[in-house]
Amino acid sequence: MAAEKAIRALRALGLDAESHAAELAGSMSRSGVYGVRIDGRDAVLKVTNADEEQHTARRELAFYETLAEQVPVRTPRLLRHVDNDEFTALVLSAHTPPPPARTWDRPTWIEVARQLAALHSIPPPEGDPWIHKPWLRQVVEHPPLRVAEKYWSRTDAADHLGDILDAPLGQALGALPDCFIHGDCHADNLLRDNNEIIWIDWQSAGIGSPAMDLAFLWGRAHSDSADPPRPEMLHEYATRRGVDADLLHRSLIAAELGTLLFGWPEYAHYHPRHERDRTTGRLIELIKTWTTVINRLK
Repeated sequence: MAAEKAIRALRALGLDAESHAAELAGSMSRSGVYGVRIDGRDAVLKVTNADEEQHTARRELAFYETLAEQVPVRTPRLLRHVDNDEFTALVLSAHTPPPPARTWDRPTWIEVARQLAALHSIPPPEGDPWIHKPWLRQVVEHPPLRVAEKYWSRTDAADHLGDILDAPLGQALGALPDCFIHGDCHADNLLRDNNEIIWIDWQSAGIGSPAMDLAFLWGRAHSDSADPPRPEMLHEYATRRGVDADLLHRSLIAAELGTLLFGWPEYAHYHPRHERDRTTGRLIELIKTWTTVINRLK
């Protein structure tokens, strides 16, 4: 039997409230995500209550209503929706989950870099849904230093924290102009339709640093035991967009550092010990790279 949240949304959508609505695993948002059958085909129902970051669900709805047909990447189709003072519900076309990031081949990673470059090249949209300040920009401007220090001081990165906690990551993050970004770019949000990539979860879309999407993609992939071909992806992206590769590299280091330093501690407990250790190793590597790259670009 579907959860009460799903039943309520199905009724508001004019659909059979007794139809099967199986909650889907893997979502880190506060929305309820369910697999449903609509008009004889599989679909995905996303329901966000008024007290559950409804503004992000409305941003995603605005994306599907105004931008989905304009962006140069494939997205799910918006089949039905309802938006009221109690909740926002979207019914989207269903697609095949992606294979684990650690199994992706080089051409797949390069293709994602190419598609990101195309997405970041569209004219930035105007209007209220897109002017929110992305999470990473907020934390590098006002970093939660105590949270970061409390977590990382208990890891092998402890001896390296003095080299990075006060670093000007925000300045490096802004080395390239802002653009339209996905905002939650990671392997689990890149579904499949045969051999094509389907980009989902647009709740965090908006204007931000182009490095944020690539860095978050790499950071999540690394913690999941994947090794993306970073130099090749950087080259592909920089070439496609016609941006300075050194400045992009600088922004990417800052973005990945900010994501790990200030974002990872909140989610580390979801990951097994070997993934936490792997992420700590990546942070130490990034801190050392930061010193080298920043000194070279001064």
